[in-house]
Amino acid sequence: MSSNWRARAHFASLSRLRSRIIPIVCAATAALAASSCGSDSTGPGGDGNGLRLSSIVIDGGSRTVEIGSVFTMTATVKDTAGKIVSVPLVWRSSADTILSFGPNGKATALDTGVVAVNASALGVTSGAVGVHVVWNGAANIKAFQFKPPLAVSPGVALPDSIRVAVTTLDSSRVAPGSLVRFDVTAGGGSLDSGKTTVFDTVGSSGIAAVKWTFGPKPAKNTVTAAVVGGDSLPIARVKGNPVTFTITTFAALAIVQGDSQTAAVLSPLPVIPSVRLVDSLGKPRAGVPITFTVAGNGRVANPVVSTAADGTASPGIWTLGDAEGDQTLTATVEAATVVLHATATGTTVRFAAAQVALAQGATCAVTADHFVSCMGQPPQIGGGDSATKTSTPTLTKGSVRLTSIAGGGAHFCGISTDLSIYCWGATALGDTLIGFGNASAPSRLQSNIAWLQVTPGNQHNCALANDQTAYCWGIDTTGQLGDNQLTRRVAPAPVAGGFKFTALAAGDAHECGIATNGALFCWGFNGSAQLGDGTSIQRRTPTAVSGNFKWKAIGAGSGWSCGLTDAGQAACWGAGTTNVSPATYAGSPTFTSLSVGAAHACALTSDGTAYCWGNNASGQLGDSTTTTRTVPTQVETTMRFASIAAGPQQTCGITLDGLLACWGRNDVGEIGLPTPQVQVTPRYVVITTKP
Repeated sequence: MSSNWRARAHFASLSRLRSRIIPIVCAATAALAASSCGSDSTGPGGDGNGLRLSSIVIDGGSRTVEIGSVFTMTATVKDTAGKIVSVPLVWRSSADTILSFGPNGKATALDTGVVAVNASALGVTSGAVGVHVVWNGAANIKAFQFKPPLAVSPGVALPDSIRVAVTTLDSSRVAPGSLVRFDVTAGGGSLDSGKTTVFDTVGSSGIAAVKWTFGPKPAKNTVTAAVVGGDSLPIARVKGNPVTFTITTFAALAIVQGDSQTAAVLSPLPVIPSVRLVDSLGKPRAGVPITFTVAGNGRVANPVVSTAADGTASPGIWTLGDAEGDQTLTATVEAATVVLHATATGTTVRFAAAQVALAQGATCAVTADHFVSCMGQPPQIGGGDSATKTSTPTLTKGSVRLTSIAGGGAHFCGISTDLSIYCWGATALGDTLIGFGNASAPSRLQSNIAWLQVTPGNQHNCALANDQTAYCWGIDTTGQLGDNQLTRRVAPAPVAGGFKFTALAAGDAHECGIATNGALFCWGFNGSAQLGDGTSIQRRTPTAVSGNFKWKAIGAGSGWSCGLTDAGQAACWGAGTTNVSPATYAGSPTFTSLSVGAAHACALTSDGTAYCWGNNASGQLGDSTTTTRTVPTQVETTMRFASIAAGPQQTCGITLDGLLACWGRNDVGEIGLPTPQVQVTPRYVVITTKP
């Protein structure tokens, strides 16, 4: 790089540069043709065969190129008649250490700086152009946030990717677009997709990354990461090239007891499992949390347990799930795992359903014969008993038969086969004789109207008559009845405005409806912008939701609302979002159906794949975590669903083969589990087992 100032001097004074270069060019030209620089019989610009040149002009003029780049320079050559001709050219750089030429004008940028370049032929030399060689690309590479784990088992994948940071010459700027090559160089492991060599392009963050799986035997495992050129070879001028990652695997975790047991499905195993953690020298590690993960919808008493002084840890009783055959319990710490196996005998009988609805502390489903069965706590389960809860779907009292069902805050309502409305649960408001009390069994709404749909809120209900007129009844403290009053009603009263609707959805204290022309209207409480009109003003009558969308589905929860546009895009607004009017989720799938719970929502694609988003404190999103998701996230399951229902803190779906599966909070048996727990992935509801 010490030649930079000389190159700049040449570029600034082209006349002096020309006088220095011409003798060299002349000599090179004389070797190519029988001519001299103006002293032979043909004269300047002649080739002895009558061709005489008048000018050479380098195409493109001065330019800036990146160090390491290889490119071809060209020039336009004219004879004395002004005709463009093709002749061999001799190319020269004022500093070959910065820019060197090969045959046919092929140039290689070797170092930073400025050079003057000209081309010559038959005694004619072009004017000089400047070439500025810069170094804007990759100049440094180093490992990014890499700390080898203390516990590493052979054959497992490192929980986090290995990453390198690639920066420019001054180390303060990233070098996006740089190509990084990752290679397994020892240990027999693999990278993404089982490969031993992976290329990754540095993104706008300046990071390149790859997943690393260790070899199958205890050994030293290494991976190198290098910035490479177009030939896939490391670029020597990049400082730190290549980076080497080294991790030594060993038997960090071992099974102490509880492996290879047998028991009936859904039964506890006789031997409590335990594992032992040691360091690389074989000494026990105490006080380290071990995570125990059960497959097959089984469970353990304590999913996370710290090791004792001798390095051992036990999750307590392991209860098998509902799947016959091999079930597993995986113990994990850092990058070490060990898997225990158990055999489940017998089979389970799963609950089949046609529709499902959720409320606080209960799940109810309509079976193919239109009867209703519920599980959870009374009075929501409708059994007529105020004291008995159940984790098994149980018929409601009175053998009511429904064609549809919906859940609200803590009660259910449905349309019966004779187009009447029945409601039950806490503040069910299902009968004018009951008024505003609880209904421990399904009770018929005293009305002669034929109903198409009913939607329960927290302490109000709305329904759609067969002429598409909306009616509401119940508490009206915030205008949720939509009749321009704030008057409690025990009988259905028509919503103001004379609107006709195709669908309604009740939130805690607000209501939304899709008009027959596809427009959306909401009314009631608006403190969280759940009405979607761009304000937080309470509305006593239907108010148009902002935006130009047409809607085909609508749902409402606790302070928020979501809808499905006619294009199948989910849009939400209100609590849990930053939206005061409908906003879609960029990049989300196209959906065919939607359900909104208290603080989460779920939707299905055309093939029955389930996505959920929102609050996930109880695992209600089903993605195997309890992490809140702000965008639609795929449910962690191979199940495909015909319908889905989001509730207060649980979710259920009907699979394509007609079986009920649920996930989320199970305080009182509401998702079919006998003991309180959180279920973070879908699990079939089981009604009995067979040997």
